[in-house]
Amino acid sequence: LEIQVKLLYVFQNKTIYRVGSSDPIDIDVRMIVATNLDLEKEVEEGRFRQDLYYRINVFPIEIPPLRDRKGDLYILINRLLQKFCTKYDLDLKQFSGEALSKIIRYDWPGNVRELENILERAITLCSTNIIYPEHIKIKEATHNNTFKEMLAVEEKRIIKTSSERNNNDRSKTIKELDISRSAFYEKLNKYNIK
Repeated sequence: LEIQVKLLYVFQNKTIYRVGSSDPIDIDVRMIVATNLDLEKEVEEGRFRQDLYYRINVFPIEIPPLRDRKGDLYILINRLLQKFCTKYDLDLKQFSGEALSKIIRYDWPGNVRELENILERAITLCSTNIIYPEHIKIKEATHNNTFKEMLAVEEKRIIKTSSERNNNDRSKTIKELDISRSAFYEKLNKYNIK
């Protein structure tokens, strides 16, 4: 919490001090803060200052985990492929269909950073212009996990579509989906739907 106090001071006073100096330096900056924690929960549990939370929560942008954005994988893969082939001065490589399937099936608990590390390793260690599944060093998803994952993605899509169709009226959405109110709210929480 000590660093949070210092950060709050910077937000409120728009000044900083160099280490060892007592002369304030005025700053005019815009802060972009990122976290993988639920800050509301952290505030409730006393691990994050409420006053700092309200200072940084001016314009929140919530980005779902990569496992919930499978469509983004293709864009990220192509961008990272170009980035690393350029970085290491390699001819542009391609992924075999099986390698691409392996990437798509994986859950990516480490999100984009994990994807970046795995692809950089595959691109640099592959001696051919085609990247095969054996170059992708991730744990293969089992069929059960793949099915569960597909089911979860589809369930989330159905809930969001129904909610949008009903102008976010939860009672109408619950009625349309024909599920109990408690089950509906459990699913909103499970899929982080606002």
